[in-house]
Formats: sequence, structure tokens, C-alpha cells
Amino acid sequence: MTDLPISALRAFRALARCGSFTAAARDLGCAQSAVSRHIAALEAHLQQTLVLRGHRRVQFTQAGAQYLETVQRVLDELDQGTARIARAGARPTVKILAMPSFASRWLIPRCAPLRSMPIDAEIELATSIWDADFHRERFDLAVHYGDGAWPGATLLVHDSLVPVASPRLVGTAGLERIDDLARFRWLHDSLRSSKWPRWLAAQGAEHLATDRHMKLQDTEATLAAAVAGVGIAMGHAALVDNDVREGRLVLAWPAQVPLAAGYHLLQSRRAARNAAAQALAAWLLGEAEAFRRTRQAPG
Repeated sequence: MTDLPISALRAFRALARCGSFTAAARDLGCAQSAVSRHIAALEAHLQQTLVLRGHRRVQFTQAGAQYLETVQRVLDELDQGTARIARAGARPTVKILAMPSFASRWLIPRCAPLRSMPIDAEIELATSIWDADFHRERFDLAVHYGDGAWPGATLLVHDSLVPVASPRLVGTAGLERIDDLARFRWLHDSLRSSKWPRWLAAQGAEHLATDRHMKLQDTEATLAAAVAGVGIAMGHAALVDNDVREGRLVLAWPAQVPLAAGYHLLQSRRAARNAAAQALAAWLLGEAEAFRRTRQAPG
């Protein structure tokens, strides 16, 4: 007795699932005649009639119905086993969710060393500003902004406000007097519109005002406008650090106003079972510690 081709068994299962030879052929992506040949080959092999022809919807004989149970069980186990082997051979994935400005201004500029680290995983970086996205835990690691009142949150960096601008706009040394800020356009983040008033109040400079303003959608757009020389932005010190170090921005005025909020690392429940996620979390914490030491260093 010759071995049965698996394609014949799949055609038999498709026939049962789809209800007709035409629909089964469409499901398998082959000709209807091919399905008919597979079923005929099965019947010849078993020396049993499996399918009653001539009905609008396929009907099985008693032998066909019994054989169908075996075929479905065997093919399901085969498909599941194939999927398990495929998953075992695939590289794991670590999904990171971060605030957009933190991802582009702090995280991505620090990612180059990852290529030489022994982290065998695909990394997916997504961004969001919405609390609901962080609460759904559709990630392994996340960096969220706030007071850290989330279970298991670990502080990465504290935050503070400082005015920044392109050196083309205010010069490489910044402004000579705080009152000079009023000569320039002020850039505002629509999502956090209290940054300028808060910083000015901390400097005892509530009297300062400008007649030129521009309101932008979020922190990232505001900092991009500052880099482009559009005006002075009230930046977050952690986010502007890389731009200042590389000369794209300067401190328009050096006074910083500390904030209670900061950037915190969150880990989902599944991250604890993901060795690559744990390695990336350790890397993030190390980068944050190095960043804090740099900011505390004199000069």
C-alpha cells in the first residue's frame, strides 16, 4: 500500500470545512479537479466511499465521517507541532513603548551600542502619550512620564525646565540678561501649556512677556521648532541634553526649575519571563545612571 500524500488529507479536511468541492478548491488555492482527484485517491487507498456525490452540499458516508475525525486530529496536531518548532527557532521580540519626545531625544541617540551587545532579540519601539496605552501592557518595557505612581515603576531620570534655542538665534553663549527673552518668539507645547509661566515664576520674572508666540502640538514638535531657529522653547533638561551637547541647541538662560515628575521604567508581567527584555531593562537603567552622573559632574 502506497503512502497517502498529505495534500490529499488536507483536501479532505477542506472539503468538510467548506462544504463543497468548489469552495474547498478556493480555500486551498487549487483547481476543483485537483480536490476531486485527492478525494478519489483517498477512497481508492482505503477501498471505501467517503463522500456522497450529487448533493448541493457535500455529504459524508459513515466511513467518511469516522475517517474525518482522525484526519482532523492528525492534521491539527501536525499544524500545532509545526507552529511550536517555528516559534522555537524564531528570535524573541522585545516591545518597548515610550513617550515620543523621550524616544527620539533621549533613547534613540543612545541605541548605537546595542549592536555590539549580546541581546539576541528583535526590538520594536513604539510611541504614545496616552495613559491607557501604558495600562494595557501591550509591551515588555515602557518609559512613561509622571510621578511614578505605577506598580513596579523605576525612576530613570528626574526632569527640570530650561529655556533653549538654536545658537543661530541667540548666539552660542545664550542671552546676556533674562529680560532679553522677551525679544524672541516663545514656543509653547499645547499638551503642557504651563511650562513658561512656571519657569518665569521660579525666576521671579513674572513681569516678562513677549508679543510673539507659537503653539505647537507636543514637546517633540516644540523642540524641533527650536532647533530650526523658530523661537525659544521651554525644554525638558533630559530631552535637550543631547541637542545641547551636539550644538543644535544652547541654553538661552541657564537657570533650571526642577519638577516633581520624571521618566520611569515600567515592565509588563511577561517581561520577567523574557531574558532579552531583562537585558534591555538593565541596559536602560545603566544608561540612566550614566546620564545622572554626567549631569551631576561639575562643569
